[in-house]
Amino acid sequence: MSAVPGNTRFSAAIAALPTGTIPVGLGLAIAGVSVYGFQIIAFRTLGTSAYAALNGLWVTAFVLAPGLFLPLEQEVARAMAHRRAQGDGGQPLITRAIVLAALLIVAVIVVAFAARGFIEARLLRSSDELFIALIATLVGYGVASLARGILSGNNRFGRYGAMVGMDGFARVSLAAAIALVGYGTLGWFGVVFAIGPFLATLIGLVGIRGLGGPGSRAPMSELTTSIGWLLLGSTFAQALGYSAYIGASVLATKEQDAELGSFIAALFVARIPLLLFQAVQAALLPKLAGLLGKGKIHDFRVGMARLLAVVIFASVIGVVIALFAGPAIGRLLFGANFTISGIGLAALTAGCCLMVIALTLSQALIALRRYAVTAFAWVVSLAIFVVAMSILEMDVFTRAEIAFVGSAFFAVIWMAGATWRSTSITAMEFHRT
Repeated sequence: MSAVPGNTRFSAAIAALPTGTIPVGLGLAIAGVSVYGFQIIAFRTLGTSAYAALNGLWVTAFVLAPGLFLPLEQEVARAMAHRRAQGDGGQPLITRAIVLAALLIVAVIVVAFAARGFIEARLLRSSDELFIALIATLVGYGVASLARGILSGNNRFGRYGAMVGMDGFARVSLAAAIALVGYGTLGWFGVVFAIGPFLATLIGLVGIRGLGGPGSRAPMSELTTSIGWLLLGSTFAQALGYSAYIGASVLATKEQDAELGSFIAALFVARIPLLLFQAVQAALLPKLAGLLGKGKIHDFRVGMARLLAVVIFASVIGVVIALFAGPAIGRLLFGANFTISGIGLAALTAGCCLMVIALTLSQALIALRRYAVTAFAWVVSLAIFVVAMSILEMDVFTRAEIAFVGSAFFAVIWMAGATWRSTSITAMEFHRT
């Protein structure tokens, strides 16, 4: 009888991951360390109020930028992957994508200026410097998202990973530099924050060749047929991902600034699973789109099932670690002012892990072109969060934790059912043809 290799299960788990996950994951490992390096430097350098304002910039940027630009990246990656599966060149598509990116950059700047009063007063703690940094950051991430979509659709995941890693590395390196030389003020931290995506794009695109050959005409509809649904869904998904922070920040009083600072630090510890998911997300959508382009519905289903099993297992481990070791990890990273309990940190981690599962399912729905269903799930989930924050009668931070977990759980249930129905319908359609 032949022996069964001891690493069979590990190999199966690795095989369930989309091609490109590992190089992107390496970039994200650098970015992840950089995120926490930046947060730790800021937490220890700035006062509590200034730290909360800086994270107002962080959250506003990472709600607006992915909300409007992640659909661009996803659609470019999907369309490029589909063209490659059909043997069609991508240069006409890239030209169209550049035009669309420019329009979206203008749109997000208009949105930011329209909401300037609320953003500055409630999130940026009335800092004009941080608002300027926000505008620069949004432009940078618009350009970077276009570049990532092109790289992802061409399976250039090494360069994609380098972009992700450089974004974080540049930010933490410059933050450390300004802190060491005595320029660690709120305004300079804002400048450092805005520089990252520009340097990342430079690293991703300089010297690269063969991203798009001659191909068939690319009408704008190839990218924009469902861009409205994607924009809606992505914006609400990002808002839900940061909803615990937004809810606590908007409702917390000035007297609770110290607690809010600790809560923000806890959220960054809890968001580690969401950060790691980006490695899967970048490679997942092109893979799923390619399978559908070739009519491989069975492979599509099997791949999703295996990936979900890996994600759910990792999520359980993450919550257990947060419950028992999270507070110690937080105090080690952020110092004695980190005061969140294990239960609170486990709740935030559970919400983030549920978001990872929901985002995984949403990638399948996007590949299946069920854009409206996906957007509806995110919109209703965020509405559930708002209602829960309004009706629960307890301190603001506990309310934010419970509302976050409940709304993310709804997103998972809705999208799981929608994915099951959609794959069944698509399988019947392919069978008929």
